[in-house]
Amino acid sequence: MKFSEFKDKNGEKLGKIMELFQLMENENLIKIETNKCILTEFGKDIVENGGWFEHLKKKKEKEKIKTGETKKHKLTKKPKKKSFSFLTNHFKNILKIKNKT
Repeated sequence: MKFSEFKDKNGEKLGKIMELFQLMENENLIKIETNKCILTEFGKDIVENGGWFEHLKKKKEKEKIKTGETKKHKLTKKPKKKSFSFLTNHFKNILKIKNKT
């Protein structure tokens, strides 16, 4: 679409449209070329799947699920085995004690 085609509900040209376009471009929804806005594949997916607010809602739900899975993973994760260096140091100390006696 051409920039001039973006109008409000009264048919008036939008005032600070470039700010909106730049925000949309930053989110990879559109690509600005000369005086046109080209919808990206991501932008098209957003439109086809309910719009930006629906996208944010789904994104938030995915983050909650991911956070829950991370917490669950931490709770079920097996404790780490003690390192070899710890055992080595432990045996060295035992040998020192035996050698002293």
